[in-house]
Amino acid sequence: MNDDNNKSYFYGKQLIDERDIEAVCSAFNSDIISQGPKLLEFEKRIAEYCGAEYCVAVSTGTAALHLACMALGIKQGNYGWTSALSFVASANCIRYCGGKVDFVDIDLNTFNIDLGDLEERFKRSFKENRLPKVIIPVHFAGQSCDMKSIREIANKYDCKVIEDACQALGGEYDNKKIGSCQYSDITVFSLHPVKSITTGEGGLVMTNNGELYEKIKRMRAHGIIRASENNSGHTKVPWLVEMCTEGYNYKITEPLCALGISQLNKLDDFISKRGKLVQRYREKLQDLPVALQTPIERTLSAYHILVIQIDFKKVKKAKLEIFYGLREKGINLSLHYYPIHLHSFYKKLGFREGMFPSAERYHKMAFTLPLHTGLNEEDIDYICDQLKACIY
Repeated sequence: MNDDNNKSYFYGKQLIDERDIEAVCSAFNSDIISQGPKLLEFEKRIAEYCGAEYCVAVSTGTAALHLACMALGIKQGNYGWTSALSFVASANCIRYCGGKVDFVDIDLNTFNIDLGDLEERFKRSFKENRLPKVIIPVHFAGQSCDMKSIREIANKYDCKVIEDACQALGGEYDNKKIGSCQYSDITVFSLHPVKSITTGEGGLVMTNNGELYEKIKRMRAHGIIRASENNSGHTKVPWLVEMCTEGYNYKITEPLCALGISQLNKLDDFISKRGKLVQRYREKLQDLPVALQTPIERTLSAYHILVIQIDFKKVKKAKLEIFYGLREKGINLSLHYYPIHLHSFYKKLGFREGMFPSAERYHKMAFTLPLHTGLNEEDIDYICDQLKACIY
């Protein structure tokens, strides 16, 4: 807690109001509290919002990524690529299916996949007969990748595309909502508390492919089908419940879907407020030796987090000094993320420093500042003023 305005600031925070609480309580009072009408309504509403044919709601964003990889047939020995800069789930989901993970470096301006590096890696992998079966571009901080270009590159090598849009629900690309799957086979969202909207924990899988939709829906619930769905040739009896494929318990409950519906009603307002706060940050930070994420043409960010890169050649303090200096003022900095290939687990798999230099350089320069709908412009002014005082 700081002495200047008696507040503590964190990089993210959910906003739950009385309407959300009433929606959850109402769901608890219904006869069905798992896999019922609220689930169907939530999935329908999300699909309509994003402009996709199908939506499957699941227990977490990680579960959504796992199911997406399974549905696309990632198996033992297949290669899958993702950004070197993301949460580890973006890579782990490939390993869950027995696949081998590799990474693509980032663009230091957009923090998303570097298209030049992507194309070069495809050319090299084609010659080595090590082409990936899937690529998972990450919409970092809610800012869409250039999906049209990524799809065009992937199509040359018959590679599937999963959009890791866990941070990007409510954002847009090419005048369409992220999640429309215009340039991907599957798009995945997270409903973690600090995301655009929350169900506490939860995830969403979007697709326009009916076959993938049926696979994912089935794998969400142990791979089981009921008598009315059974095409296996067995005599259909009303009580038949049969496991027909690999599956998991990745279901989401009715109260959480009710919360999701209530939150969805406020999503565009949330994104609008986040955008205004980011604009305030840009105005206040423009004279400081810091760089913010560069917007991509034809996109609207979901403004999930606000990352700055500090030019430490122009400041008087080390990164750790700035971290603790701002903490004394109630400003709790974070960092998204430690490059995946530098984690000790992935180093054991053969990755090492120097392999993805842009992601590593980003990590040395970056901090995540507070950004959520509970803040106002006065809070942003305070944070920026304290950052300036700390830097100099």
